[in-house]
Amino acid sequence: MDEPNYRKLIVWQKAHKNALFIIDLLGKSGFKYSRIIDQCLGAATSIGANIAEGNSSRSNKEKESYFRITLNSSYEFDNWLQILKDSNSICQDIKILSAIEKENIEVIKILSTIITSLS
Repeated sequence: MDEPNYRKLIVWQKAHKNALFIIDLLGKSGFKYSRIIDQCLGAATSIGANIAEGNSSRSNKEKESYFRITLNSSYEFDNWLQILKDSNSICQDIKILSAIEKENIEVIKILSTIITSLS
């Protein structure tokens, strides 16, 4: 079987990398607020999953719908990153959080461009 097409998308690659970074970071951090961790991980991992699912859609309308959901998850993930940064609970990892945030902003920009092209 050939590699699925979604894996070739730069936006998926960035989202996937972010999900792996945040999984690793939160797994090592000892951060004690499990609800925030669950929400952050849920948002981060749903971005790549929705890109994969949306990319397999047959119609542009359906694809656009998935990418809009993905964009919403990207904004949600940005919110959780801000909470983690501002809480100073994992302050030793601010540089890593900032790098993840920067990549997520790129994901948001790419998704916005894709949605505009599908509209």
